[in-house]
Amino acid sequence: MVLRVITGVRAPAPSQKDKKNKSSTGSLPKESPRTPADTDGTTSQVARRKSERHRTFGWVDTEPGLEVEALEPGDVLNEHGIPERVMLSYLQGEIEGEAAVKNLPAAILLIVWFFLMNLAHEQPDTIHSVEKAIDYDIGENANFAFSSPLYMGHKNFQDVNTFADWYSWMNLGFSAIYFPTSLAVSEGSSSVLPSMTFPEASMYLSHNRKVGGVKLVQQKLVDAECTNPTVANAMELDPCFRFDGLDLRLKPTELDVSQEDLIESSDAVTVEWLDYLMEFPNITVFDQLRDLEVNRWLNDRTYRVKVNFMTYNAYYDLLTSTSIHFMFAISGRIFKQITHRSVILEAHASWESWAFEVLFFGHILILFFNEGFEAICCLREHKCRFAKAWKAYWSFWNFVDWVSIILAFAILITWITQNIGQADISSTLQNYVPVHSACRLSANVTTSSCAAARAYDEKLFDDMEALGFVIRANRWISGFYPVCIIMRLFKAFAAQPRLAIVTKTLALAANDLTHFGIVFLSIFFAYVAMGMAFFGREVESFASFDRASLALLRALMGDFSVEDMELRGRPVAFFFFGTYMMAAVLLLLNMLIAILMDVYGQVAAGSRTSESLWHECYDIVRRGISKWSGGHTPLPEVVKAYIASRGEEAWESDKVISVRDVMDAVPGLDQAQAEAEMTAALEEYAQENAPHIELTEVISTMGKYLAKGEEEPAPVLRSVVDVARNAETVAGENVSEAAQELVRAGLSVEVLLRAAAITLDSSAQRLDNGKAQVSALRHVISSAEILCSEDKAIMMCQL
Repeated sequence: MVLRVITGVRAPAPSQKDKKNKSSTGSLPKESPRTPADTDGTTSQVARRKSERHRTFGWVDTEPGLEVEALEPGDVLNEHGIPERVMLSYLQGEIEGEAAVKNLPAAILLIVWFFLMNLAHEQPDTIHSVEKAIDYDIGENANFAFSSPLYMGHKNFQDVNTFADWYSWMNLGFSAIYFPTSLAVSEGSSSVLPSMTFPEASMYLSHNRKVGGVKLVQQKLVDAECTNPTVANAMELDPCFRFDGLDLRLKPTELDVSQEDLIESSDAVTVEWLDYLMEFPNITVFDQLRDLEVNRWLNDRTYRVKVNFMTYNAYYDLLTSTSIHFMFAISGRIFKQITHRSVILEAHASWESWAFEVLFFGHILILFFNEGFEAICCLREHKCRFAKAWKAYWSFWNFVDWVSIILAFAILITWITQNIGQADISSTLQNYVPVHSACRLSANVTTSSCAAARAYDEKLFDDMEALGFVIRANRWISGFYPVCIIMRLFKAFAAQPRLAIVTKTLALAANDLTHFGIVFLSIFFAYVAMGMAFFGREVESFASFDRASLALLRALMGDFSVEDMELRGRPVAFFFFGTYMMAAVLLLLNMLIAILMDVYGQVAAGSRTSESLWHECYDIVRRGISKWSGGHTPLPEVVKAYIASRGEEAWESDKVISVRDVMDAVPGLDQAQAEAEMTAALEEYAQENAPHIELTEVISTMGKYLAKGEEEPAPVLRSVVDVARNAETVAGENVSEAAQELVRAGLSVEVLLRAAAITLDSSAQRLDNGKAQVSALRHVISSAEILCSEDKAIMMCQL
């Protein structure tokens, strides 16, 4: 509902003949600029000015001073019509918005299916439980460096710093928890328990069955030319060494270690096995480790050592391969890390797993067929001209759709490969007991039965390692796939203004963000270089470019450690940290927020007048019911029929049409539907093109209407003040006549009040309205005088 509070005499409405002439006009006349009257400036001559264009509906003629008058869209449609491009643009927007709203549930369901499928595949809670139990046992219970009476070990695997420490940890720490021979008793107890039976000795942490022996893999350094041969030869250090694979200059992460696995086929890699008496006859772990130490299996060429063992948890159906890595850096430090490769052997233990897979990949298959059909239609539309069809088809959102489809098929391929690997390992494990039972019954480890058991273990470990790479690939793709799902959600949000606030904010702010990014990155990388120069030798987080960049990004979010920086000295730490906080956090980060909030405010303000998601859903249901009852023509058919009748140029045409013109072009279109859609198009057009009037424009307009002749120039503001004072003088006798005098002077009180953002109560008496209007006008003029007295350079003060 539009509230009009207008006091004064308005020119009569145009005749029916004039309306007919306007509605039959071929195109919108161009809006002519306003010019002051060429007369002596009297009010009677101002009243005879030519008609002006309406500020919102540019094809509508209106009286001078009423260019921003609020017009009802229905009246505009009935009296003046609507341009073709305005109507078609609205209909196309409604079609796209309706399609986006219909696709929104599908986009959300895609997230749901993917989440449930991934949860059924990964079961992270189960895997985390078993892996962390093994980590805790190795870290807390595999101890060495015991003090008498051998109850308390003071070191764990993290304290292995020499070759001797490694052998001590393997003998006293790892062997004690993984290869026990007798049951443990409480501290101080003199009781002696019997030796462990085979079922007891074959279990680890009570519920995990040991699978095979312990595999020791060593990577060695290879000969290489020294960096400085002259000094190296003088110091008799030739030959020098180099490493392949993992760089150990800085402490590696778990991801670094697992990605750069040892290549056992390399000449620089050697493999040994630790077997225990329960599986292989007449052999002890202690004897095997003693032989390795005597033969100096670890030496100055050792670069990495991996202690690998495998367990199976029957309750969770989980096979876990655990690797304890000891990395001997050329600098002399030994880094330690534990990694796991776990897999649930039965990929589809429940029907839910099958259901989620069918739902997700079925959804992806539908997307594939839809995109393929769209591409074929585009190719046929361009008469198989591939280059033009390619250019017309590819857009950003189509690219997102195809990337999401391709990645989903990649997930499917890796998942099928993983299932095949899991089935092979599961089949192999079914022969584990028969193969190793034959070896246990042999006289010694040199028999063919034990050789077959050794080959069995090697194949099983190799298959598990290969399966681990497939699982990791599937996890990486699955980890990045939600980005595609989010982009598809943004595509569904784009056609709904209230849902597209985020995307529109980023799109509108892209130019400002680009320039801000240049400034920010310049300052940021300057501080990265400064941090590496100041703290790179003392603080590990600044020892490399990637670590320094991550440390400064974390500092932006408040995660920093000033204590580490103080190692270089408090003055240096204060200078670096203080200036970085001032420049990056207090200045640049707040500027980024200001840029986004400024654009967000504009986008949010523009979306307040847009239809809500619930209203669009209501429109879809209403149109569906009307279509089912036969009283509604689908909007795509309306657009298609109209374009077929008028031609493609109608999309850009300013030709003003009426309801009858549309009904003639679209056979079968109901008049009520035509009027409703065209009125809605005008309402949307009015909301998007509503004029924004500043106070300067009000004063300028008043000056044009009240200006004297060139021979008697007078300040515009003074003329306006005189008119207002005259109105106040008369107001005591008849306030309405005072307001009418302003209108006769060429001024629309409604224009002035709207420009001043003043709203009047429509229920007030006419006399009170007149007083309020005159008072409001005088307030506007007084404010303008005060403003001009403070700053003469303002444009309106120079009129």
